[in-house]
Amino acid sequence: MSSLPDPNLSVLLDRIRDGDETATGELLNAAYSDLRSMASSLFRGESAGNTLQPTALVNELCIRLLKAPQTGWDDRNHFFRVAARAMRNLLIDHARARGAARRGGGRRVTLDSLELVAGESTIDLLSLDETITRLSEFNERLGTIFELRFLAGLTVEQTAEVTEISPRTVEKDCRFIRAWLHRELER
Repeated sequence: MSSLPDPNLSVLLDRIRDGDETATGELLNAAYSDLRSMASSLFRGESAGNTLQPTALVNELCIRLLKAPQTGWDDRNHFFRVAARAMRNLLIDHARARGAARRGGGRRVTLDSLELVAGESTIDLLSLDETITRLSEFNERLGTIFELRFLAGLTVEQTAEVTEISPRTVEKDCRFIRAWLHRELER
């Protein structure tokens, strides 16, 4: 994700807010490479045989965003926060579908690729989702930072830009998130 504001995205977001029905598709085309980068970070360390790949994830995301009634996103940062949350939801839906297809078939996430905690090297994505949901209920900002930083793979600076907080606060929150998740996932 580019760290500089993209004036084209801002114009497209304004057009969406003004009711231009074609602007959402144009926005998704303009942001596709950033969305693809976010999705790629989710699959870092995954086996090549995974049934869901970054391109498929972004394509499904785009389909969902096109189908959803659009009232418009507040700004570029809000759009990428929504996209990160939607990617998480898509992965959870996919893991649930695979789990239903075969017992215990939930997707496992490599914690090393999330740079979270030492110890168990993988955890079931559904368990992680439940834990992140509890984190978000405890503190919504921390849940958002987790999604952007660890799932969407944004840098500290990009996460700070999207959440509109300082990089130092993002780093401090990431340390808290790691400790909190370590404690929760050990239970």
